[in-house]
Amino acid sequence: MDVTAVLAGQDLELELEVPDGIWFPDVEPTQRALREQHGIEAVVLTCVADDPITYLMAPIGAGVSTSDLTPWARTEWYGEALPWIDQHVTANGPWTQVKSWGLSNVLRIPTTDGDVYFKALSSASTRPDALPFLFANEPLFLQRASAARPGDVPAPLAVDEQRAWMLLPDLGTPLADDSDVAVWIDAVRNHARLQLSYAADPERLLTYSCSDRRLAVLDTALDHLLEPNVLTQQLDTTDQARLPDRAKQLRKAISELAAIGVPETLLHGDLHPWNLAVRDGTVLAFDWTDAALAHPFLDLVTFVKEELPLSADPRVRDAYLSEWEEYAAPTDLRRALTLAEELGTLYQTITYLHLVDHLSGPSRKAILGGGSVWLRKLLAVQDH
Repeated sequence: MDVTAVLAGQDLELELEVPDGIWFPDVEPTQRALREQHGIEAVVLTCVADDPITYLMAPIGAGVSTSDLTPWARTEWYGEALPWIDQHVTANGPWTQVKSWGLSNVLRIPTTDGDVYFKALSSASTRPDALPFLFANEPLFLQRASAARPGDVPAPLAVDEQRAWMLLPDLGTPLADDSDVAVWIDAVRNHARLQLSYAADPERLLTYSCSDRRLAVLDTALDHLLEPNVLTQQLDTTDQARLPDRAKQLRKAISELAAIGVPETLLHGDLHPWNLAVRDGTVLAFDWTDAALAHPFLDLVTFVKEELPLSADPRVRDAYLSEWEEYAAPTDLRRALTLAEELGTLYQTITYLHLVDHLSGPSRKAILGGGSVWLRKLLAVQDH
């Protein structure tokens, strides 16, 4: 497929051939194509269009800024980030920009001990009355969680809490690529045990920068869906008219789920099989930007993927639920999971609704599209 690279400050527009099907935040193929096809080294400052994909790019040090909200949309930002990286790791080759969009910018740095990943996070808002930014400060979260639970979450090599920067070692290959059901079972068991380890002191998670998204908060957040907003305005009038009755069903589900007695604790928030990495038999979840204090079973909503049968394997599900038998009988736990599957559509819809206010351009469009998908799932789910 073709991607267009507009070189800032040079009035130059280049067509690049990249592999089919890339998603615009995955910028590494474009950076590589610019180097190999035109001999130019540059970084993506921002994606200005996603259909067809068009990037504004610039060499480091070119002194170029854009109107994009993200700090890495100006080349001067690299004058701060790259020296900080050099303070903590010694590269043995050139770094590569891996991912860049409105929420994060990721660079890969080769070292003698393996690849290291630099991740920077954004918290910019498009307007002063925006809904709260629900993302956690991931560097702070991982620093504190890895100190409290060594080996259970990735330990950063270095963090800058104020600027939301961190360095992480290579964690391995995605769980999605593993065909051994035993590895999948270990993954969900270990995740449940991590969640359980905070059950006795859940509010500690708030000091880790986790958002408070417990069921009572989720109930209140339902009000946002009953008001005019950028997601509901995309529904036809029939679906808009269904929202009040659907809200009543969801509130009933919230009450029933709370009554089962599974404690609210750590939630990853985006626990899908590509956000779990396998290395030397150990599985660790990464990308903890959605970390929250919430009902733990909501994590299985994003974990199960239709294209990955092992994610929905009853053995995997039952292994996860078995870790919670201290709090409820197996039949009640299965019921809790059913309710969580329904409420997970609400949880994700609310997440996307909040994120839209903090993005612009193709990043905003992508989040708006994702939120619409979750909202339609929310309306499609039948009352259980």
